[in-house]
Amino acid sequence: MEEKKKNILIVGNSATSTAFAKKLRENESVGKIFIAPTPCVENDNFKSADIREDDLTGLLKFALENEIDLTIPTSEKALKADIVSFFQENGQNIFGPTKDASKIANNKTYGKKFLYKIHAITSKFGTFDKLQVAEDWIKNAKFPLLIRTAEANVHGDRLVCPTISLASEFLNTLFTKGENEALTEEFTIGHNFTVYYVTDCYSAVPITTVANYKFAQDGNGGLWTNGIGCFAPDYKISETVLSRLQNIVNNTLSSLEKRGMQYLGILGLDCTLVDDDKFVVNEFKPFFQDFDIDAVLNLVSDDLIKIMFKCIEGLFADEYETIKTNDYSSVSVVVSARQLNKKIEGLDKLDTPENISFINVKKLANGDYLTTTGANFVLTKTASTLNRARTNLYEDLAEINFDGIRYRNDICK
Repeated sequence: MEEKKKNILIVGNSATSTAFAKKLRENESVGKIFIAPTPCVENDNFKSADIREDDLTGLLKFALENEIDLTIPTSEKALKADIVSFFQENGQNIFGPTKDASKIANNKTYGKKFLYKIHAITSKFGTFDKLQVAEDWIKNAKFPLLIRTAEANVHGDRLVCPTISLASEFLNTLFTKGENEALTEEFTIGHNFTVYYVTDCYSAVPITTVANYKFAQDGNGGLWTNGIGCFAPDYKISETVLSRLQNIVNNTLSSLEKRGMQYLGILGLDCTLVDDDKFVVNEFKPFFQDFDIDAVLNLVSDDLIKIMFKCIEGLFADEYETIKTNDYSSVSVVVSARQLNKKIEGLDKLDTPENISFINVKKLANGDYLTTTGANFVLTKTASTLNRARTNLYEDLAEINFDGIRYRNDICK
């Protein structure tokens, strides 16, 4: 008798959600895939459900009515609403951390303090709820400083400040806008990378390494972003570094378990390499990110659905010591726009249009795409070598054009 195919609900309407749906569509055990809320661009990989990420009752009702076998929250908003605990209490399979556990990733000040308590090597930092105390701290800090809000905002939530005057000005801006907490930390200059793990609360297995580009301009200039491009795997990360990071992840899970805050799902460690085997841990990530998910998933050859169910069932540690990956390399770049409502030309010229994951664009009834300001989409290419993937990527980018187009030209250069 043929096994019933599994229906999947992905909660989150970003490029991360649509990229994950695309990967799961390759799995023969998957039936229907739904994404809630409706993403900016729909395609044949999934059906949309117009339900807010934090409407837990609405999402549960949808899951029951549509015989959902597995729910995957990809958005921080859904995790902060504690969709995981709510679904678990109602007998639903869900792959993700609870609100309390995900706080190490979703609240940057909490996560930084957590790193300090488990004795992970991290930069010198301070957390402040009063402007004057923050300004006193930066007087004795080592510059440049990274200043950011405790929780991510859409715009202007972080800035690398090379001088005390700019740091003071940015702190004043944050508190004037109504922020009630700021994180200041000495900015670590080096090679930024992330290692992603699958965890069942008790054990963690690495997926792959990703080299991150976060400054908006070529040569690491301009604003500091969440991510503007990447390549994977990151050949600069040694086995020694990976071994030390494994210890940090193990300590993280053990510490969370003692607090009754078991972390199940995808956990990323965002780090900076400062020497061959020396690094600092900057922060945790609660899932793959818009700018790197395609680069990572294009390398995974293992059965993700099976892995997620084994985690939920408590059998992951017994059956998985490694996650199978292929021998390919991926390069991704985020394409942004300076202007609104400009027609995006050239997408139809790409050999593999499925390599685009849309972050925020407008799609018209005639099939045209219009820009929004800021990040619009991610383009990823995967090939047998890193150099070939990079060459193919920038050849495709040369076909795309619109007024105000912006992207880094030096990813993996």
